[in-house]
Amino acid sequence: MKKWLLVFSIIAFSIGCDRPKGFTLKKITSYHAPAPEWEVENSMSQRELASLIGSKCHYLGSGNHTYAFVSDDGEIVIKFFKQKQMRTKTWADSLSIPAKRIFYPTGKIDRRMKERQDSFSSYKLAFEKLPEETGILYLHLNKTDNLNLSLTLIDQNGATLEISLDEMEFLIQKKATLVFQHLKNLYKKGQSKEAEKAIISLFEIVASRSQKGIYDKDLQFFKNFGFVNKQAIEIDIGEFRTNQDPNPTYEELKILSYQIRDFLKMHAPKHLSEVESKIAEQIEQYK
Repeated sequence: MKKWLLVFSIIAFSIGCDRPKGFTLKKITSYHAPAPEWEVENSMSQRELASLIGSKCHYLGSGNHTYAFVSDDGEIVIKFFKQKQMRTKTWADSLSIPAKRIFYPTGKIDRRMKERQDSFSSYKLAFEKLPEETGILYLHLNKTDNLNLSLTLIDQNGATLEISLDEMEFLIQKKATLVFQHLKNLYKKGQSKEAEKAIISLFEIVASRSQKGIYDKDLQFFKNFGFVNKQAIEIDIGEFRTNQDPNPTYEELKILSYQIRDFLKMHAPKHLSEVESKIAEQIEQYK
């Protein structure tokens, strides 16, 4: 038995060493069957969807839950889920029970099932309850057979991949400028009043979401928020949960205020006091 476990260990290590880093088609390919709880009502027609995404999208980056690609016109982002974090079937399924328990224990399967449940619940919450706050335009959590649309993805190495959207689980959002860069640009240009309005917009979007009974487990303004034109949106939408805190809006706005103050101290210290008074006004009304 020990001999065979050693062999399996060597094989598993070899497989791990050969895995390519970064985005690959395999990493966004799902083996899950469609499920009723992940059905959503998309009002967009097939023609509108095709027009929205175009014929090809370019690799943009990687987040906690997704790989993102941007359309040719730079207007939208299509995100594909990292299926490895949610996969419950692997090469270990063909092993005998003792070996399988070593390489793929039940606890690992349970964690991945929970990861999928939590993530998909968050995206569905965003789509159904927070379209304005998140800029989400389309959500596809189940495989289908009626889209009949293909899309060319250009990966981080410039290689092209042809995919069928029916076979993928994905979402589409408006393309936003990261809040950190947006505010830095405004202060650099001397547009302090515009920056102040942008900061207030951040507080308003968080308050709007929180007042709908939803909070963000990962409230980090510098990477999870962005601006479409002058409007703030939450772009990382994989950590939404229903509120449990008795005063969630006030607590979330306080957390956001600490992060904004740190940003101002570093990048626009002379505007700190005037913005702090505006921030205090925003928070006080939810105390």
